[in-house]
Amino acid sequence: MFEDLAPAEVLAAVAGTDLSMADPVDVMGGKRIDAIAALERLVRAAQAMLAEQTALLLAERRSATPFGMGDPFVSVAAEVAMSRGMSPSSGIALLNVALGLRPMVNVRTALTNGVISEATMRAIVRESDTLDPAAAGDLDAAIAEHLPGLTPRRAAELTRSFVVTIDMEAAIEREKQERKNQYVTYVGEAHGMGTLIARGPAEQLLLIRDSLQKHADTLRAKGDPRDRGQIMLNSLFERATGQVVLDGPDVHLDILMPIKAIGGQPVAAEIAGHGPITPHLAAELVDQAGQAWFRRLFTDPTGTLVGLDTRRRCFTGLLAKWIHTRDHHRCRQPGCECRSREIDHIQAHSRGGPTTQANGQAVCTLSNQLKGLPGWTAAPGTDGEITWTTPTGHQYVSSAPRPRQQE
Repeated sequence: MFEDLAPAEVLAAVAGTDLSMADPVDVMGGKRIDAIAALERLVRAAQAMLAEQTALLLAERRSATPFGMGDPFVSVAAEVAMSRGMSPSSGIALLNVALGLRPMVNVRTALTNGVISEATMRAIVRESDTLDPAAAGDLDAAIAEHLPGLTPRRAAELTRSFVVTIDMEAAIEREKQERKNQYVTYVGEAHGMGTLIARGPAEQLLLIRDSLQKHADTLRAKGDPRDRGQIMLNSLFERATGQVVLDGPDVHLDILMPIKAIGGQPVAAEIAGHGPITPHLAAELVDQAGQAWFRRLFTDPTGTLVGLDTRRRCFTGLLAKWIHTRDHHRCRQPGCECRSREIDHIQAHSRGGPTTQANGQAVCTLSNQLKGLPGWTAAPGTDGEITWTTPTGHQYVSSAPRPRQQE
């Protein structure tokens, strides 16, 4: 309804339209969905313009500030933040994003046209901050075709993969430095609650989480009345404080290894459930692994599983595990970033849908419940795409998960 309007015309059009009087009668509110989508495009265009104006302001202030008369960067960041009623740190963050965005013409255009969100743009810029402007331009060209529908989490993972290809040495050095930056901190919250934040090597944190989850599931199966989260936290407390000595459950992690990476080509590997890493780190983890902590899953250029480490521990439910891995352990509902919890039949099993890789999708619990509501459907397409249809008749496409390597 509003698709052909320029961003500047959207506000007036939406404000001047009585959507409750839509003809024919729009019982489910499809026209309001159109209005919301149009307003979101306007917001994204404004965010692109905000970043561009901030970068231009810095360039102008640098040329107008005599040498030795203070740092124009800090000055601009603080003033921009003040004009927006925000903290100086937010101004610095915006200015860094604005500068990182400048060499990326395709990313900037996609944000201006509403193709991607500001969060997706920020993820791309953040994950490519080690690249010089020329290399950033190469990244921009490589990622351009993947921008439509790209969510923030997948944008970050895809950018990390491209950075490995574009500048392997920089990626390895950054990886080494980042893996030294480890900490545990605490944030107090209301109602006697708090959040414990741990930052460290992904493989260690994933093993901690998986160990706690498996222990919780075991106790729940035996009738423990606590919910899963309570058991996990109680177990973490017991193990961290030493009040109870527990043997760790049998857990392991998978590493996806593109065949090209094995041959020495600069393509990213992946820790299942975490995202892209350099093949250098993947090889190091496997070489230094203890008792069956890691297993390599070998994939061809299409992302199809072609082999696995026979010397690593086998497991049951290979099809379900592979679908989770293929979908990067993320929900396939368009726009959802939740970790996948279940495998859903795209075409319902009750309607003859087969239990196959092609008819399976990884979803979070809520999305699986949502798909069963009246008016919600999903249909498999070609090349792994899944089209979700909402009660208003709007359709959203979940693109096939991209293999973790570049051609």
